[in-house]
Amino acid sequence: MAMTLKLKDAWYWIANFAILASCSVSMMMDDPIYLIAVAAPLIFLDRAYVVPVFIFIACIEGSFVSDDASSKAETYAIAVALPFFLYDIITRNKIKVPFKLSLLYVFFGVFVISGMITWGAHPEIKRYVSQALYMKLGIFIYVKMFMKIIKLIFFFMYLKVLINSDKELLYRGLTLVKDMAAYLIALVLVDMLLFGAVTEKFDTLHFGDAHHGDFSSNMNALGVMLYIGIFEPKSTLFKRFVNLAGLGCLLFVIMNIASRNGLLNFVILGCLGGFIALWNLRWGAKVLIVAAAVVVAGACGYIFKDSPTIERFIYQTEEEDGGERIAYWKAGYQAVSRNPVFGVGGDETASLWATFQYAKEVDPHVMHNTFLEFAVEYGLLGEIFFLIYVGVILWHSYRNFMFAAKYNDIILAAPGIAYFISIFAGLFVSRIWESTLWYYSTLVFATYVVYRKPIEDAFSKRKKYLVHGLPDPLKDPAIAIHPA
Repeated sequence: MAMTLKLKDAWYWIANFAILASCSVSMMMDDPIYLIAVAAPLIFLDRAYVVPVFIFIACIEGSFVSDDASSKAETYAIAVALPFFLYDIITRNKIKVPFKLSLLYVFFGVFVISGMITWGAHPEIKRYVSQALYMKLGIFIYVKMFMKIIKLIFFFMYLKVLINSDKELLYRGLTLVKDMAAYLIALVLVDMLLFGAVTEKFDTLHFGDAHHGDFSSNMNALGVMLYIGIFEPKSTLFKRFVNLAGLGCLLFVIMNIASRNGLLNFVILGCLGGFIALWNLRWGAKVLIVAAAVVVAGACGYIFKDSPTIERFIYQTEEEDGGERIAYWKAGYQAVSRNPVFGVGGDETASLWATFQYAKEVDPHVMHNTFLEFAVEYGLLGEIFFLIYVGVILWHSYRNFMFAAKYNDIILAAPGIAYFISIFAGLFVSRIWESTLWYYSTLVFATYVVYRKPIEDAFSKRKKYLVHGLPDPLKDPAIAIHPA
């Protein structure tokens, strides 16, 4: 028995380090195919590997040199996962996605279609984009918008797979992310130091063409797993050390990419990650850890006081009066005020046209605000829906957070915290279709359906069952977080 366990652990870490090694090679070679080649057989053996592969791709895209390589990464991953998803849905489709959650996907698709129609009703946008790109768009823009429908269907399928597989699949997937997060962040830092371009202004380190706001938010969202690894009761001393080192690597990355958004999200990560980690500790331990954290934060502040992120933060605040975002936001407001109901079209080219039309003093750009971006593209009707959509995810994130704290299984809170960090970053960058948001929202919904909903349903039925002399539904072993 002991030998079997050792072999199982050995295989687990061999597979994990194979994933990590392939991530490193993909970053160095500027080609995601190496990660996909390693991930495909692992996903075939255990669907849980889909969870870290999708999340890690969002992180290592930052090291790719070209936009083309970045786009191929997700395309390859979806192409590999899709046949497995189809097979799983055909063979295991017992649990349905709750009706209210299904409606969110349906209405999102409706607004995507209305956005296509609205974009076609604004020929001035098409003329502007054609002139700016020196090419005829033809049906390309409609294909691009239609692919958003395909993306919605794929993420719905992803949710179906997570809730219809064995109950431990989701937990295994989250555990895989937790166990590899620190190592991946260290690899990203190494790649950053070896191959990252250094700009003259602020001595900033970059990762190819990755936008530092998106990249930093993806890294911070992954960082919640470091706090889980440090404070989870079952963590060994070695794992705590590794995750603490990973947190240091993450801080170094954030302080050298000159992202104000990244710095703010790192602070939020510390608050939320520390909050869930300390929840069930004794007060004495809480006081000691918080005091130590304050001392460490002060030391880090002193060490990084002249870092690119701090220098750019001061420059943008004092010299640039907040930067160009204000102009983008004013242009977005003008576009929405003139097209309030349906917006100006469901594509980012609508935002480019809006800044070109209403903010002549800056180069055409997207809104740098996810919520305003949605309003510009889909109007106030779409904005109301989007607020409801995000609100539902945040509500389930909060409920999952409290559920994880109550049962002292804090890894179940990680997707909700990661989503909050990602959507908060969306206040300063445009990321409606940023895959990280969709990955984490899917994990939030899956955590609700797999773990929380059965217990909530049992509570709602308990009184009626007991009155009629039926077995207590809360004692059903099937609803346990970890069935025997």
